[in-house]
Amino acid sequence: MFTGDGKWEVRELAVPEPPAGGAVLRVEAVGLCGSDLAQMQGPIGVPGEKFPVVPGHETVGRIEAITAEAAKSWRLAEGDRVSVDEILRCGECAACRAGDPECTSMQVYGYTLGVDDGSGLWGGYGERMALLPRTNLHRLPDDVPAEELTMFEPLANAVHWASRAGVQLGDSVVVQGPGHQGLACLIAAKAAGAAQVIVTGTSADAQRFAAATALGADATIDVENEDPIARVGELTGGRMADVVMDIAAVATATIPLAVQLVRNRGTILLAGLKHFQPVDGLITDLIVLRQLTLVGGAGYTPASMRTAVDLLVSDRFNRAALVGDVVTLDTLDEGMALLARSTPGRDSVHVSLKHTS
Repeated sequence: MFTGDGKWEVRELAVPEPPAGGAVLRVEAVGLCGSDLAQMQGPIGVPGEKFPVVPGHETVGRIEAITAEAAKSWRLAEGDRVSVDEILRCGECAACRAGDPECTSMQVYGYTLGVDDGSGLWGGYGERMALLPRTNLHRLPDDVPAEELTMFEPLANAVHWASRAGVQLGDSVVVQGPGHQGLACLIAAKAAGAAQVIVTGTSADAQRFAAATALGADATIDVENEDPIARVGELTGGRMADVVMDIAAVATATIPLAVQLVRNRGTILLAGLKHFQPVDGLITDLIVLRQLTLVGGAGYTPASMRTAVDLLVSDRFNRAALVGDVVTLDTLDEGMALLARSTPGRDSVHVSLKHTS
């Protein structure tokens, strides 16, 4: 569990009984992401988040126990394999009643249900996880390794962002930042019909560029050793990109670069968080005069989650190229170091925690 002060610890908790109208999941694997690193240090801005907490919000597992009510409403039985939508919408606020995904009273697995709430097992880092009746679950196939399925949530984000950016048939798309979320955007852009997807990064991203190529990228650009503006111009016949998706975390230089990489009347999607840093070198007059569209991308929708799960279990891309490294609770420090890119001589396109029991 995370204690909110930069540390984590293993605590033994009793195997839970299913909550009223809910179920218990035997967790197989959970994807790790950069927000886990931030969460370990303390609150990251999720409304209602608590500590200590069992983290983990990209969870895949099998139903171990289920109430009759849940079995009927979810159409699931013990042994069925599912992914868990981390967001529990209240179903009662004005947004929920209007069909708006932005619930104002939501709870979030791995964040807002702490160790002191009920069984305490509300996140994918635990070997078991309690499921409340409002949970959205998506059935998964039995014959795919669990670590290949933990990308469902980043892919749901990416599907939503590709839709927000208006990616359509025949488009040229640049994805800035080849982390696992950027690679998911590559997949989503291709699925949306993009004819050309170009992935940019730095010289530290060689392994991620290889994964991008395996996933169908038409080109990769190391911006430290190539002129990305000239290269995108060459690749697009001088037209530049229809859409640029900035998924790079922390680095702010990608935003003014995106303005140079996109065509007139093109679209820039901003999704890589910069931790509220100011952006040097951004000339907003270029946005005005070139009639660019800027959109923000945050999270996913129920619809994009359904689309992402269907895409993930299809054979439309090389799932194995996204696996990266798999750790256990005994080697979690190694996984966190890979997330932080602080292990000398090693990098990973994605990290998953897999339970052995």
